[in-house]
Amino acid sequence: MSDSLKLATFLPYRCVNLAERVSQALSRIYVRQFGIDIPQWRILATLAEHRSLLARDIGRITHMDKVRVSRAVKALQGRELLSREVSPQDSRAAILTLTPEGRDLYQRIAPLAREWEQRLLEPLSQEEREMLFEVFGKLDQRIGEIEQAQE
Repeated sequence: MSDSLKLATFLPYRCVNLAERVSQALSRIYVRQFGIDIPQWRILATLAEHRSLLARDIGRITHMDKVRVSRAVKALQGRELLSREVSPQDSRAAILTLTPEGRDLYQRIAPLAREWEQRLLEPLSQEEREMLFEVFGKLDQRIGEIEQAQE
């Protein structure tokens, strides 16, 4: 077996490129129609799912760094799409929650995002879709095991 690495068959490279293409293609919906960018959408969707979170938890869930989260939060606050309250446990941290306007925007974008996802997955059978998400789950779990072993 050769030690050479071919990017076309190197899983990390393929995953990053596919994820970036998917994210950029989907973002055309909410950038053009609603004027929010990818980090802002990720925060809206995360808060819609979790109700309220600290900014650091959003960063952990979405794998975005502090600066991206902070900029997106500031932009969303400026549009009054999320509210920010000082955490009673840590005065340096803020609890973030969607405002009614933020929930409304999320509810307008989410069906369009789901529809886009269905169009993307259309060539796959139901069995292939289930297998795809099963593989994602196994790889995600394995990454956690590898990271834990490296600590």
